[in-house]
Amino acid sequence: MSHSDSGYDAATAAVALHDRSHAARLEVKGPDRAKFLHNLTTNDVKRLAVGAGCEAFVTSPQGKTLGFVTLLASDDRILLRTAPGGLEHVLPHLRKYGVFDEVELDDISDSTSEYHLVGPQAEELVLRCGGSVPSEKELDHATSRIANCDVRIVRESPTGRPGLTVIFARADGNTVLDGIRSQGLPMGLAELDAEQFETLRIEAGTPAFGKDVLADNLPQELDRDARAISFVKGCYLGQETVARLDALGHVNKVLKGLRINGLTVPAPGTPLESEGKLVGSVTSSAFSPGWNSPIALVMIRVVQARAGTTVQVALPEGTTTGDVVDLPMLPR
Repeated sequence: MSHSDSGYDAATAAVALHDRSHAARLEVKGPDRAKFLHNLTTNDVKRLAVGAGCEAFVTSPQGKTLGFVTLLASDDRILLRTAPGGLEHVLPHLRKYGVFDEVELDDISDSTSEYHLVGPQAEELVLRCGGSVPSEKELDHATSRIANCDVRIVRESPTGRPGLTVIFARADGNTVLDGIRSQGLPMGLAELDAEQFETLRIEAGTPAFGKDVLADNLPQELDRDARAISFVKGCYLGQETVARLDALGHVNKVLKGLRINGLTVPAPGTPLESEGKLVGSVTSSAFSPGWNSPIALVMIRVVQARAGTTVQVALPEGTTTGDVVDLPMLPR
């Protein structure tokens, strides 16, 4: 095992720790919080039980994706989480429409921290730290304590591997981390840096706002319908466009995986071609130790999106090829 791959390997075989404190976290409080978010997102927030969570898109009146978020329902608030910079479009949008409901928006990104534990021993590590784990459903969450500090533990798998996210007050950061590391090091706990986490995220096919999800995307282009879109909920802003696309049957382009032949990792924005025509572009990319090749998330035309389709990838040193892969694309 090379040092550069130690976190990647631990995430598959043992447990790894990744700092996601730079992500955005917004608390939505007030008696109208569920109705408010229900009316501005693609998922059924009104039916979200305390201790449960969901993915959702925040949509514009035209049905475009202003944000890609997770929502965690507690008894007196809903925690909205998104990628770094993901509140740039979302927060002004929520504030604009918040005047019609009794809600309070509190950006807690700077006052809280968030660490992700990934790997088959993640749950055992939390238990050894004295914490409790939420039930088995994705994005279920519960309050607990680690190193005598209050934490919220979320069950989620953005890397496609078993995972638990620990959210806590930033003032308790050193205490909580010392507790996790003291119990985790004997188990083989490794630190997962940003580059390694990005590789795992791309393998899992988890889109990130600002990279794979942009403000001009349509929700169905991200292929998260089952997780993030309710087609039976009541009206919400942008629903007409989303419903019309569902009735038509498909969008023109969709997010897929790509395994690239060669050793060069294509930069985001690299064009993809088929029969001399532009058919898509790279949105995120990395070198995968598991596949021993470059991999990417790509936004590609539906006609070329079938798994096994070969496309040309225009690299600075010349053209290579890549094979379209269904997501997730986890190595064996």
